[in-house]
Amino acid sequence: MKGEELRIDTQILKRIRMNYLLYLPPGYQAESDKKWPLILYLHGAGGSGTMLDAVRKEGLPARMESGAGLPFVVVAPQCPLGVFWNTREDEVLAILDEVADNRNIDPSRVYLTGFSMGAYGVWQMASHHSYRFAAIAPVSGGGDPAYARRLRDMPAWIFHGKEDRVIRVSESEKIAEAMREAGAEVELTIYPEAGHDCWKKVYANDALYRWFLEHSAIPPRSRKPEPNRTEEEHVEETIVHKESRNGEDEKSEKAAEAIPIDSAAPMPSRLYEDGTERLRIESVKEDDIDDLLAHEIKNKAFFRRYAATREETFYTREEQAARVRRAMTAAAADQRYQFLVRDRETGLLIGGVDLMGVARGSLQSAWIGYSLDQDYNGRGYMTEAVRFVVRHAFEILALHRIEAGVMPHNAASLRVLEKAGFEREGLSRRNVKIDGRWRDHVLLAVINPKDLAEEERLYGSGGEEKDE
Repeated sequence: MKGEELRIDTQILKRIRMNYLLYLPPGYQAESDKKWPLILYLHGAGGSGTMLDAVRKEGLPARMESGAGLPFVVVAPQCPLGVFWNTREDEVLAILDEVADNRNIDPSRVYLTGFSMGAYGVWQMASHHSYRFAAIAPVSGGGDPAYARRLRDMPAWIFHGKEDRVIRVSESEKIAEAMREAGAEVELTIYPEAGHDCWKKVYANDALYRWFLEHSAIPPRSRKPEPNRTEEEHVEETIVHKESRNGEDEKSEKAAEAIPIDSAAPMPSRLYEDGTERLRIESVKEDDIDDLLAHEIKNKAFFRRYAATREETFYTREEQAARVRRAMTAAAADQRYQFLVRDRETGLLIGGVDLMGVARGSLQSAWIGYSLDQDYNGRGYMTEAVRFVVRHAFEILALHRIEAGVMPHNAASLRVLEKAGFEREGLSRRNVKIDGRWRDHVLLAVINPKDLAEEERLYGSGGEEKDE
């Protein structure tokens, strides 16, 4: 039987929104025919949000704001709160494309640098889109050593402070060693007395910019080659808010008639970008240490009934600070995401939700855990928070499945999960030691509804692959 010869010709619309700063070099207007090199800067966790002033305070933008001109166009996008650069690559690339389309950019001299969370983003983005960059310079971060094989042709200059207590210098040492073993051109500079803020030394050093200019991508690494026309054509609608160096705001829109991608089914409670009507839900940061310590001490006896056994050192500021640093490092590495829950009206810290053990590849899953201040139990707060984090996990982190374990007698927690769409799958016997005893846990899980819909479309309601 001869198969039919078919061809798809469709358009898919993806709406993209992201703020960014744009700095033009001295002489840009006067030399209208010159093609300029470009540096893309990814900020750390402290720059996330919706106010671009947060981006200006650290890293390369801080140098640019001081009036120190560089012979580069500098682009600094802003990552939204509660997410990380690995979930915003489409937006960042759309910004690069917009700047390249509207400014005089040399596509063979586009460089990538970032600080802390942004340094993890540098490794991830470079490994996924190496064709876009001529060289990279991650600062105070780290990356999966597996990236090295993909980046063996990418020049890299890595920076870290030896006294960094937020992200250990070993994170940079590991990826540097992997790059060397892969045969890459790599330099590692460790500042012996610097801490996490070694960016002040890095971006003040003109040697970095001279090193950038020593590297170019030939042929130019610009946009990825167009797909074969027998494949789907993806048309993006880009809506990015840009603030230029002189403070003028601009908006650029590129619209195309297209078929919108279906959105997920709406949640029962109203959700915002940073939480719900009653709650603000954000990724943990260093400013939260004191509030987190007070929250744990206040609820020590209450949490002991449900949480894994903890040593007394857990209830010290030093341990809570280390806990926050570990959480920030794990989030930047896409391993674990810790969210704090605050009363939107008062700002008080009342709980937390964790996505733990993030597994990629063929699993795309994580475990969820949560806790709520004893005084706020019974009011539906945790149901709202779990719904928000589940939506975040599916829509932003692109997870397929979230799992949970609850002791059988904890009826309130079981209700929270079931209201958030979790279903019971079994019982794990004596698997966690809590309050001095090994406890059983009911196992529950929820699956991304988009994945379920796609499975049904492909294989029918039974979820099994149909016979040919």
